[in-house]
Amino acid sequence: MSLETEVQQTKKSRLRDLFSLPKSLIIVFITTLLMRAGFYMSIAIFTNPNYLPGFTEIQRTLIFIVYPLAELLTVAFFGVLADKIGRKIIYFIGLGVTGLAILLFSFTTIFGLLLVFSSLLGIGAAAQVASTLAMVADKSPEDKRGRFMGFYDAMTLLGLGLGFGGGFLLLEIHYENLISSTSKFWYALLDHEPQHLFVAAAIVLFISLILAITLLRKIVFQPDLVKEESFFAKLKAVLIDKNIRYLLPVWIPIICLYAIVLRRAEDLADTLDLHNISLLVVLVIVFGSILIGFPLNGILSDRIGRKPFLYIGMFSFAAFVTLIVIGSEHSNPNMLLYLSPALLVIGIGCGAFPPAALALLADLTKKENYGSSMGAYSVVYGTGMVIGPLAADLAYNVYSIWGLIILIWILCVISIVGTLLIPKNILKRRKEKSEE
Repeated sequence: MSLETEVQQTKKSRLRDLFSLPKSLIIVFITTLLMRAGFYMSIAIFTNPNYLPGFTEIQRTLIFIVYPLAELLTVAFFGVLADKIGRKIIYFIGLGVTGLAILLFSFTTIFGLLLVFSSLLGIGAAAQVASTLAMVADKSPEDKRGRFMGFYDAMTLLGLGLGFGGGFLLLEIHYENLISSTSKFWYALLDHEPQHLFVAAAIVLFISLILAITLLRKIVFQPDLVKEESFFAKLKAVLIDKNIRYLLPVWIPIICLYAIVLRRAEDLADTLDLHNISLLVVLVIVFGSILIGFPLNGILSDRIGRKPFLYIGMFSFAAFVTLIVIGSEHSNPNMLLYLSPALLVIGIGCGAFPPAALALLADLTKKENYGSSMGAYSVVYGTGMVIGPLAADLAYNVYSIWGLIILIWILCVISIVGTLLIPKNILKRRKEKSEE
């Protein structure tokens, strides 16, 4: 074999290695995508003013708020439970409960029951998120942890885009009569009552649950179950973990920025005319650039280190949100389109933070505590997703666009200072651990 051929084969094997995933994680990622797609499709339906037209804006807002609150309140519980009784059972419970909640949405239009089912949706998401993140950490060698977390984040965002975007598109087609009933194939495929969409999404989730149970039945995730430690003792140990305390001022501001990005994207989607190609291009760039950035930056963080990608993500998120705010508020309706090349580049940088942050948390956590730690992270994530849009609305209402831009950069600076204050010995211990 010639040297040139050997070099080419080495390059090909490295390329394959970059995108190779364990079979178990492929299953987990696909079900995560499907769960999030069904989840956000439901949200798209309830936020559409044509669905349940008798509901007030306050009622729609309450339905929208209940599910993240339920997720926020229960995710730490499911994280600890995943360490005590096993990842897979919590993961299966999460998929099943999510599918059940979406199915129940199709049977009623009573406001009180919809609140209950929305809470159930949040509980299912909490169980699925906490267990899935722990499973990814279990199956991730330290030199591939960033990329695996990046793929997880990409599947979550793709599910959001497909679910929210697909739900929005199908409702527009249905309520605006965009497809003639004479086009029998497309009419039968795309023009459905919202209740039928709930049923279809639930069936897909139940099928994915059955397949997951079948395909993962022989696969072991966590190395040990810590059954002798009480539930509350384990929860307390995670909550007082100094590593998590050091990461809080790093995580929360950036997650607030992430929430503001999604909120702005949802606002743009609400004003979308299907014939407005320029706005559609911007929305594709908003989600597509971050989607590409997640696995790409995760791979690089495994090779270079976590900390640089925390900084890249911080600056990118702040710049990205600033451009979206300026573009959407500008008097020229095409300003966002003109800014789209910059959004594409900076958006890829936005994908640097989440995989590096999740990988760093796994680096600093004992294997038997992955579920509890990922549950704690999810609590922080949910907190940021609630605080971010509220703070943005307050800043905008009081100080207009400049108040929002100042808030964005204040959040960025807080996160940078928080990263600078992480003791060097923590990151040093991670480095020494990886070299063993």
